[in-house]
Amino acid sequence: MLERLFSLGYSKTFAERYYQLWGERAIRIAEAMEKPLPRCFRVNTLRTEIPKLTKLLNKKGFQFKRVPWAKEGFCLTREPFSITSTPEYLSGLLYIQEASSMYPPVALEPKPGEVVADMAAAPGGKTSYMAQLMKNRGIIYAFDVGEDRLKEMRLNLSRLGVTNVVVFHKSSLYMGELGIEFDKILLDAPCTGSGTIHKNPERKSNRTLDDIKFCQNLQMKMIKVALENLKKGGVLVYSTCSLEPEENEFVIQWAIDNFDVELLPLRYGEPALIKPFGVELNEEISKARRFYPDKHNTSGFFVAKIRKIE
Repeated sequence: MLERLFSLGYSKTFAERYYQLWGERAIRIAEAMEKPLPRCFRVNTLRTEIPKLTKLLNKKGFQFKRVPWAKEGFCLTREPFSITSTPEYLSGLLYIQEASSMYPPVALEPKPGEVVADMAAAPGGKTSYMAQLMKNRGIIYAFDVGEDRLKEMRLNLSRLGVTNVVVFHKSSLYMGELGIEFDKILLDAPCTGSGTIHKNPERKSNRTLDDIKFCQNLQMKMIKVALENLKKGGVLVYSTCSLEPEENEFVIQWAIDNFDVELLPLRYGEPALIKPFGVELNEEISKARRFYPDKHNTSGFFVAKIRKIE
């Protein structure tokens, strides 16, 4: 059993961890991550309508199926040539986005007129989806520290016709300096990325438990800042593309223990783990959701929806 994980290139530490978490299923999860994910896209309703664009693409020979949790989202089943070379892509009628990463904006449900923060925004996939859900009305404060990724983000927002985003080249840990109380906050947190092995195979062997600890500390700092700057009754959606419970369930347990918050139920994905490594967590944590490559044909992904109690 562990031999199979070793043969796929996983370090002893992570092979053993995954076997402890999922037993036999760990092999199915690891094998699913060896395959490329389907290429998915989101129709940009700021520039076009869903039926109009899908009809145009069908005429060119593209075939796709709907992403269950995102009505604007589709995954390609036939791509006669690269969709990124179509005039529809180049003119911003669609955006290439992995299916699981469409879920956090949908879960957050930002509304036109609201004041929203995106705490780790570049290259702008989730930011632009939120702008689309808000119909470009209201305002999104988008923070990131990566200069190149921010350049890419500005180009993306411009191509997609997004006009309600203010971009900050700064860590969102300092967002309190703005003195704004946000209606909603998206924190797609920096993480070890262990759910994205299909894109980053080196992560099977070069990550350590110290990396997880480092990310967990940063994630807790970011959640603390988010909750300090969120209105009472406001909603925070926390997500990662990590498989590690320390970056997911344990972070949410910490938030429940330290702040006046409650978890809101989410419809899609599998319930989060409530006994990872035999540690008993608050039952409420099962309201958070996990996406798995073997079942959902996505990255390994985690999403939790948290409300600040009034």
